[in-house]
Amino acid sequence: MQGTTRLRQLLAQPGTIIVPGAHSAMTARIVEAEGFEAVYLGGYACAASAYGIPDHSLVTMTELLAQVRNAVAAVDIPIIADMDDAGGTPLNVRRTVRACERAGLAGMHIEDLLTGKHFIRRKDVLVSKKEGVARVRAAVDARTDPDFVIIARSDAITVTTLDDAVDRARAYAEVGADLVMLPFLNLEDAPAVAEALPVPLLILATQESRAAVEQSGAKVVLYPATSVMVAYRAVREAWRALREQGAITGYRDRTPRPREFAEFIGMMEATELAEAYGMLEGR
Repeated sequence: MQGTTRLRQLLAQPGTIIVPGAHSAMTARIVEAEGFEAVYLGGYACAASAYGIPDHSLVTMTELLAQVRNAVAAVDIPIIADMDDAGGTPLNVRRTVRACERAGLAGMHIEDLLTGKHFIRRKDVLVSKKEGVARVRAAVDARTDPDFVIIARSDAITVTTLDDAVDRARAYAEVGADLVMLPFLNLEDAPAVAEALPVPLLILATQESRAAVEQSGAKVVLYPATSVMVAYRAVREAWRALREQGAITGYRDRTPRPREFAEFIGMMEATELAEAYGMLEGR
């Protein structure tokens, strides 16, 4: 079954869909192995992990799609990805949607920010609502698979007001967005916002419990950057211990047993296939 069809089925079912974020093909496989039904690739995590840079509109569509293709090849569950402003203009958006479909994504989100974003000492800048609507309309018009999920993201909450964010979300829904994404929406505000919208709401979470987000009224909850943050801390602490203490303290407690990781990464299956094809004979 195609990822787009599976994601549509999930959206049609009752309840909240919890979607952990990944920052690589391997971490996408971990999400799948832990039994989650979809995985998310965010621009922040991919920029940091693949290129070692911040999420300031520096990663191109081509670079994002390279990460997408790796993850799509590694898992069987649907993947939702962050496509930033999808190139900015409606024509760029159309091209991005077609490229995402060909890459095997189940859905993508498009934001209403100007290029050059998320700097620490400057507020983000929104495009006009009219331009945001044009981006979403172009995305909806461009898809060739009717099940491909278009998610319209508005960052208005941190730039203007919550009311503006809801107004923009309604406008994006009117031109065909399947879901609207409001990052930085407080959980206490989420139930009223979800009730006011004509399409399902998608929100972000960090350390909030599953029980808490399931009471928010949101249909989809992403944990976008947890994997890359946890990986950063674990690896940094290991190498710091080696430098300062001369050994990786608690190595066995920090890492999986070799056989567990070998099974996860597919070494057993590969060996069985190699034997079936006669690759190991006479060696």
